[in-house]
Amino acid sequence: MGPIRTVLDLYDLPPQEAVRPRTLPALRAAVRQVNTLAQAAKYKPMVAMLPGLLVELHTAAHEFTGEQQRQAWGLLAEAYRCGHSVGIAIGLSDLSATALARMDWAAERAGDQAPALRAAREYLRVTAYLRVGDLAACRRLQESGRGHLEGTDAKTPSALVTTGQLHLGSAVVAARARQKDLMQHHLDEAEHVAARTGEQPDLSLHFGPTNVRVHRVMTLVEAGEHDRAVAAAKGLRFPAGWAPTRIGHHHIDLARAYRWMARPEAALDQLDAAYAVAPDQVSRHPLARETVTALSRSASRRSLRLSTWITRTGI
Repeated sequence: MGPIRTVLDLYDLPPQEAVRPRTLPALRAAVRQVNTLAQAAKYKPMVAMLPGLLVELHTAAHEFTGEQQRQAWGLLAEAYRCGHSVGIAIGLSDLSATALARMDWAAERAGDQAPALRAAREYLRVTAYLRVGDLAACRRLQESGRGHLEGTDAKTPSALVTTGQLHLGSAVVAARARQKDLMQHHLDEAEHVAARTGEQPDLSLHFGPTNVRVHRVMTLVEAGEHDRAVAAAKGLRFPAGWAPTRIGHHHIDLARAYRWMARPEAALDQLDAAYAVAPDQVSRHPLARETVTALSRSASRRSLRLSTWITRTGI
C-alpha cells in the first residue's frame, strides 16, 4: 500500500514534468477499469494500477484546460475513491479517510459534477462510522451529503443518483437504530428516485431499482426482521454487470438472517454464494466473520463446510 499512501500524501505538490497524460477518453476508460476491479474486490490488480493512474490524472487535472480540465478533476475524484474501497476492505481506516478527503479536494474543482461527487463522498464516509456503531456521525454525514445537493436538479450530473443513494444509506442507519418508520420512509423515497433513474452505473454506486431492493433486504436484517428479509429477497435477479461486491454483500446479509433463524446450512449456502462472486470481500468482511463465529459457537460439531469457512475467515 506504500505507493498509494505516497500519492495520497503528495497531492498538493506540482505535477511531475515527465508525466504525459493520455487523452480524456483513455483516462475515463482507465478510471472505469480501476473502479470495476474495486467493485469486484480484485484488490491486488487494482492496487497495482491505482498509483500510476492517480499521478497521471493529477497531471491532467493541472494541465488540461476548460471543460476537459473540469472533467479530469472529476475523474481524479472517482479514482481517489478506490483508495477508500481497498482501505475499508482490508481494515486500513486511516487510508480510507485520507482517500475520501482527497476525493473531496478534487471534487470541489469538478464543475457541475462537484455536487454529486461531494455528496457521494459523504455517503462513502458513513461506512467506517457504521462499522463502529457511531450513528450520530452517520446522520451528520448524510445531512452534509444532502447539503451538497441543495439547488441541484435532474440536469445536474448524477444528482438524482446520489440523492437516492443517500436515502438508502439513511435507511440503513435508521434500521440499525430500530427506527422502522424512518427506515421505511427513506426506502420509499429511494424507490421514487429509482423509478426516475432506472439502473444507473454513475459514480460506481449502481443505484436503481435493484439496489433499492437489496437495501430493503439489508435494512430488514439490521432491524431484526429476519423472516421478512428472506421473503423480500425471493426472486431477486441482478442486472448484467452489477457490482460483485454488492452481490456478495447481499448474500452476506442473507447469511446473517439465516443464522438468526437457526438455519446454519442455509447461512453457509449464502456465504458460499458470496464467495463465488467476491472471494476477497467475503473472506475479510467483518459481518461475514461475525456470522461464521456465531455459527461456530452454536454448532454441536463442526462440519467440513463450517471448518472451511473458519479457515477462510481466519477466526
